[in-house]
Amino acid sequence: MTNDESAPVTLDEKIRAVVGSVLRPTEYFLVDLNIRGHRGTRVVELFVDGDDGIGHDDLAAISRDVGFELDVDDVVPGSYTLDVSSPGIKRPLTAPRQYQKNVGRELRIKYDDPDDGSTQYEVVTLAAADDETVTIELPSGATQTLPYTAIERAKIELPW
Repeated sequence: MTNDESAPVTLDEKIRAVVGSVLRPTEYFLVDLNIRGHRGTRVVELFVDGDDGIGHDDLAAISRDVGFELDVDDVVPGSYTLDVSSPGIKRPLTAPRQYQKNVGRELRIKYDDPDDGSTQYEVVTLAAADDETVTIELPSGATQTLPYTAIERAKIELPW
């Protein structure tokens, strides 16, 4: 048996690999993964979204398919609970596709200013997003392009 250095080794990586294989042929993507508890009492939380949102039936199908794959491959040792849901409006944005689907919306964002290194926290308009960067419109009307690595936290700002 050869040692494949690219093979997932942590539980997180193993679950992400299974979820990726289930979601790959769909329009959906993994936003976040959270593993809580210990062997026998683990809770695996998956937050899944789609470019056009995601419905309850789709979440149920993804839960069924991911649960089946996790069980067949015995990925999670012992018993566990699988919880699959949409990220909801209150969860921070984490994936480039989330930013891309929310272009034009207001964000409450905390980021490191690439010009002076200071930490900024403000409400901005998301003007553009690609796989590497976002462009935000500041309250002053100026725009700034940031790499995702400069963003500490960003959430949709609700209009009410």
